[in-house]
Amino acid sequence: MNTAIGALSGMPAPSVSRTAIKDYTVDPMILTDDEFRLFSQLIYDESGISLKEAKRDFLQARLQKRAAMNQLSSFYRYYKLVTDRAQGQRELMDLMDSLTINETSFFRIKPQFDLLANYVIPELKKKKNNSKKLRFWSAGCSKGQEAYSIAMSLLQHLELPNAWDIRIVASDISLKALERAQEGLYHEFEVDVVKPRWRERHFTRKNESYQIKPHVQRLVVFDYHNLKHENGMKGLDAIFCRNVMIYFDEHEQRRLIEKFHASLADGGYLFLGHTESLQGLSDKFQFIYRNKGAVYQKRGPEID
Repeated sequence: MNTAIGALSGMPAPSVSRTAIKDYTVDPMILTDDEFRLFSQLIYDESGISLKEAKRDFLQARLQKRAAMNQLSSFYRYYKLVTDRAQGQRELMDLMDSLTINETSFFRIKPQFDLLANYVIPELKKKKNNSKKLRFWSAGCSKGQEAYSIAMSLLQHLELPNAWDIRIVASDISLKALERAQEGLYHEFEVDVVKPRWRERHFTRKNESYQIKPHVQRLVVFDYHNLKHENGMKGLDAIFCRNVMIYFDEHEQRRLIEKFHASLADGGYLFLGHTESLQGLSDKFQFIYRNKGAVYQKRGPEID
């Protein structure tokens, strides 16, 4: 399977000064105010994740774990490592990984997948009947359940799906999550929510686990991507970015929405988490709500 996991050489060097961190504190593994500000700024600059004071204990616990794994006895030494262009790039990635919560499931937020099946896919079938090309992006895909759920939905609701050119790009900032997603192997309790006939068609039972079948896996390309950076995708039919914007402040949310707007084709669809909204952030999308399922559609000549 095509993948860019591990292709990390393009990450820019951290931009935060080290001068405010000293190699001494009362307890070198308790965050000082200066250390909290510097690590928070580093994380924000690199990923867009905004850590407020309420997340101080959370950050400290993650830093303590990462420092211990690198056999470092102070946050000063750990900061020197993750801001070292030559030696610290992978550790910086691992730190970012530790800050994300990879909680997901198959067909999470069922009303949205009902909306995908009963409204979005039929509309795309009419619009793309000539080209028969569909392009989706699962941004913040975690361990892959969302991307595979999209793939199964398309396979189930497109007549003659083999006649369609389907590609789902699934990206995340967590290398560990991407490795699990690419493997496509899930414990039986994770697959319980999948309809029995879909489970039989799209999975192979392996002891107490289920393996995604190749005809589903081939539709999905897993790729490392930091949403802080550009990816060059254009003309997408739909983007799923659910429960990701909650990590960002308003400035980064606006920037991300503009990025999604530029990546979508006119009339393309943007799925957000059930607590996330474009209200007050963008007027470039039309809100669609049907049977408790919500999606935003990019405005264009045929939409306005």
